Amino acid sequence: MIAAWLAFLSNIMLAVAALYVTGQALRGWYKEIQAEKLPEGPEKEAMINDAKTFYALASLSKVWVLLLIFVGTLLRLAVGLFQGPWT
Repeated sequence: MIAAWLAFLSNIMLAVAALYVTGQALRGWYKEIQAEKLPEGPEKEAMINDAKTFYALASLSKVWVLLLIFVGTLLRLAVGLFQGPWT
C-alpha cells in the first residue's frame, strides 16, 4: 500500500518537473520564432532576450525543479528496489 502511494507521488513529482522544463523550453522556442519575423531593431532584440530567458529557465536553474527530480527519482528507486524481482 505505501509503495503504491510512494510510486504515485514520485510519478507526480517527475511529471510536474518535466512539464515545467518543457513548458519553458517551448515558450523560448515560440519567442524565438516570433523574433525571426520581426525586422532588426530593439523589439527583435528584446524578443530574443526573452527567448534566452525561457531557455535558461528550462535548463533546470530552479531549485524546486531540481528537488522534484531528485526526490522523485529517489522515491522511484526505493519503490523499484522494494518491489524488485527478489520479493
